[in-house]
Amino acid sequence: MFSLLDIILFNLIFIGFVYGAIIFQKIGAVRAPKFGEEKNLTVLKKLIKNKIWLLGIAINLAAIPYSAFLFSITGIIFIQIAQRAGIILIFIVAVKYLKEKFTRTEIIGLILVYSGFLLMLTVPIESTSIYMNEAESLIYFASAAGFSVVVLFTYNKIKHAKFKEIFLALGAGFSGVTGTLALKVIPIVLARDLNQPGYIFDLFNLPDLFKIIGGIFMPGSGYADGSIYFYFWIGNFAFNFFILQMMYQHGRAGVTVPISYNVNFLVSIVFGFLMFKETMNVFSWIGTCVMVVGIFLTSKIESNYVGKQPASMEPSSIDSEQAAPA
Repeated sequence: MFSLLDIILFNLIFIGFVYGAIIFQKIGAVRAPKFGEEKNLTVLKKLIKNKIWLLGIAINLAAIPYSAFLFSITGIIFIQIAQRAGIILIFIVAVKYLKEKFTRTEIIGLILVYSGFLLMLTVPIESTSIYMNEAESLIYFASAAGFSVVVLFTYNKIKHAKFKEIFLALGAGFSGVTGTLALKVIPIVLARDLNQPGYIFDLFNLPDLFKIIGGIFMPGSGYADGSIYFYFWIGNFAFNFFILQMMYQHGRAGVTVPISYNVNFLVSIVFGFLMFKETMNVFSWIGTCVMVVGIFLTSKIESNYVGKQPASMEPSSIDSEQAAPA
């Protein structure tokens, strides 16, 4: 139905959504009071008044129906590979517009990312239609959701700053990838149960959406299983929202970004291979390993880009302006 060029273009647009949302939320989050240091409701009120943070949230919300469409037409492994192309775009922007210089380690990491990316382009792009080992995957979904709840309510009890940021990064990675996988599963399960091959999960089809929302309350209906994954998606999306804000505030981007991204990347690859039976040849497995190493080596580039904010936006400059006499 769609050509290779169409699929690549759709994924490039998705990369713009992903990085745009991250950058604006990061800038907005560091300007607000920290979760865990003030009441959560107070922090949320301050965030809602932050226009930069709201722009990141708006981009994130706009990405939801778009990602639902994208997951319906191609495999999860190919989507994850395409997202890692974001580091290539960041490198181009950093060199051409920000005039940044890179260390030898970072250059080696970039070469590994590019090489792994090219090797993994051998992965087929066709949409996934097989979903295996449903009982085992449901256990995974429930466990990941449980871990997110634990992170959300216990992270502030961890006194060691480094352990706290790693804990939050793992929570962000698992909640994010679990929500993504649930969104990927929804159209496959509904296509199977409704006997509609090629079913596309359309959030703007309100009659169908309401049937999915209510399906969990109607055991035996064609929408029941899809509804379970719908709520896994919504739940993990909510957990991920809060954990990400906490990670932005309490963690260093150089540590949290590579951990959360690699969790997302690796779980997606393994899940796609085991549960969706997506094809992985020798070259793509080698490419996966090469990319993981490259992601860690280039994490400083991505972290600096994500965490970069103009001097006028830095908390210190804002505080000094407010402290200056009228």
